[in-house]
Amino acid sequence: TRARILASALSLFVRKGYERTTFTDIAARLKMTKGAVYWHFATKEELLNALVGEMIERFQRQLGDLPAEELTFPSVAETMVVRAERIADDPKGAAFFLLLQTQVKWEADSMAAMRERLMARDMKGPYHCFIRAVENDIAAGRVRADVNPVAIASVGMSVWTGLVRAKIDKFLECDLAETLRKTYDAMWRSIRNG
Repeated sequence: TRARILASALSLFVRKGYERTTFTDIAARLKMTKGAVYWHFATKEELLNALVGEMIERFQRQLGDLPAEELTFPSVAETMVVRAERIADDPKGAAFFLLLQTQVKWEADSMAAMRERLMARDMKGPYHCFIRAVENDIAAGRVRADVNPVAIASVGMSVWTGLVRAKIDKFLECDLAETLRKTYDAMWRSIRNG
């Protein structure tokens, strides 16, 4: 039931918009009572949080069984390239990406807990994996000690988000994967030791 609710919510969030979708809409689509939906998720933010959690779990599966202490910038970058292609080529993935980018009001007070969770140091999403990878690369001597892992992660994610968005919106006239690889390679060369 929980999986059906999440699938229905995602579909409705994409079609109607996050703000305009209600628990009544979700329940009606599944031919359930609103109370049944509330039994699984107390709020719409909780539903969105579960969807984002699934997205992060998929990213972790793509990254593989690499322990956090073995992440490197190149390994995370390549995973991000593969993830970008999958999102851009999958209508549902693209729709969810656009939903998170354009329809969710992240600055709203109701989103504070989710923002804090997504920014928490122990989060294992792409941003935090980039940070951990650069920290590992610094510790191993592969990256200069003066490099700021948070700044590198921020640039890496911003480039990724912008290029994926451009591809989805049909404004990217070059190959997404090749462009990301070249960008991440340039970033890697600029931070490497020696």
